[in-house]
Amino acid sequence: MSDLSLLTGVYADVESYGALLDRVIERLGRGQADPADPDQKKLAQLLVDASDQGLESQSIEALTLDSLLRASTGEPLANLQQLGERLQHGDVDQSYLKQLEKLAQGLEQERADIARRLRGR
Repeated sequence: MSDLSLLTGVYADVESYGALLDRVIERLGRGQADPADPDQKKLAQLLVDASDQGLESQSIEALTLDSLLRASTGEPLANLQQLGERLQHGDVDQSYLKQLEKLAQGLEQERADIARRLRGR
């Protein structure tokens, strides 16, 4: 697989995760936490699965998301399991909303970095 194909695939993943996060953040910002909402449900499960790098669930999506949601030091940006569980229960206060926003900012930075690398080709 070429570097261009790999970067393009990762870029698409970042955009997909970012859009999912944005939709959930928007709903939560309006006070509409709903564990039955498909986007909230999907994000919650992805975060829980990403908390162990997708090992238990055998999820490539979770492994990818975990790697994208890490600081440059390799540390996770948030307690993904706790954040996912709170989303699953619809128990999301402002501090958890801020954590989601921080994750979205991290994904946006990653997207911009990948876009620069793609343009440099």
